[in-house]
Amino acid sequence: MRYSIQNTVVRWRICFFILPIVYSSCWESENDENVNSANDFSSGDLEKIENLESEIERLKWENSRLSLKIRSVDGEKLVRDKRTGLWHFDVERNPYTGRAVEYRSNNKGLLVEAFFYKGKRDGVERFWHENGKLKSKSQWFAGRKNGLSEEWDEDGQLNKVENYTNGKLSEP
Repeated sequence: MRYSIQNTVVRWRICFFILPIVYSSCWESENDENVNSANDFSSGDLEKIENLESEIERLKWENSRLSLKIRSVDGEKLVRDKRTGLWHFDVERNPYTGRAVEYRSNNKGLLVEAFFYKGKRDGVERFWHENGKLKSKSQWFAGRKNGLSEEWDEDGQLNKVENYTNGKLSEP
């Protein structure tokens, strides 16, 4: 009886000692295979992957910023403080955080949509033509253009694409 208990304990110790080693060696070989398969991609594929990863990070960032902007007001009631340059809702003295919208004259759709964080434009800003087609779209961060800025004509044809970094025009 004592012999079988000792054998069982020894077997369990061997299992707990050897299994992690076997598992880690298998894990390393899988990683090696992944490294080799990454070399199978063309440079164009890798560039697309990097662009998609960058886009995912940008969208995660935008989503986290937009989650703070629950409030939505009529954009015509926003007032810009001449001294500080910050936007306030009507007569409130606290810098505005939230979504501001303006509707077309016929009240059938948006004319402007912008997001603000602590009184500064922050997030996506969109303008629409009277016919309802998108006129322009730009990315903002802390009051400065940051990211793509695009413009379309009334027929929906893209006319202009610019890329901004911290408020300065950069290469697209």
